[in-house]
Amino acid sequence: MKVISSPLSLPKLVIGVVDDDPAMRAALVDLLDSAGFATCAFGSADAFIMSGAAERSDVIITDIQMPGSSGLDLLQTLQATIHLCPPVIVITALTDQGLEGQAIKRGCFAFLRKPFDPETLLGHINTVVTGL
Repeated sequence: MKVISSPLSLPKLVIGVVDDDPAMRAALVDLLDSAGFATCAFGSADAFIMSGAAERSDVIITDIQMPGSSGLDLLQTLQATIHLCPPVIVITALTDQGLEGQAIKRGCFAFLRKPFDPETLLGHINTVVTGL
């Protein structure tokens, strides 16, 4: 007998959230949890890398400006160290127009400026999901 798994039995996709602002991090986790994703959240890029969570994440959302390694540093580290790097969505409140180009050059999947529409973020994640 062949068993077909239902969507309810499929594992949740894991979204890694990296943002030093506790309120923003919590808001992202709440949004993603309510959309049915599993999350792992960290206050710094360094903590995220050290935890090994990057290898278990299907998508990563990172802020750019954080103490220690920046989101751009994180993106570069992920590209250099993970064989199949998950898609990275970069978010920032900074207005420097050059940041988007830098993030894209380093391989980000999407770039959003804060404040952003939550539906836009979820749309980018759904684009990743449908491509898996």
